[in-house]
This record gives sequence, C-alpha cells and structure tokens, in this order.
Amino acid sequence: MARIRPVDIFDHLNPQMRAALDEAVARTLPGVVVDNRQLYLEFRRALALKLKPWENVPNAVVDTD
Repeated sequence: MARIRPVDIFDHLNPQMRAALDEAVARTLPGVVVDNRQLYLEFRRALALKLKPWENVPNAVVDTD
C-alpha cells in the first residue's frame, strides 16, 4: 500500500477539479445560479473533514518517476 496526502493532491489539481465540478453542476442543475467558487470551497472543506491527513491507497493506483 502507498500513502498519499489527499488535501495536497486536491491543491495540486485545483484548476482541473474546479473546472470538473463547474461542468458537473452545469449539467446537473441547468439554469440554476450557483456561486461556483463557494461551492468548490465547501466541497474541498467537506473532503478535508472526511479524509485523514494520510490515506492508504493500493500500489496499483500510484506511479513514481
């Protein structure tokens, strides 16, 4: 098993994750006005509360340089 720091990964992938969440909201709730920035911050906060600082993941999902 490998260990990762999920919050650090989210921070690194922030632009991609925000864009994906924005697209999902637009497809799921067409016509609904949402503060995308606030939604993402709440989503990230909720994830940080649900996850441990270090999470174990299978070696098969991690590749090192």
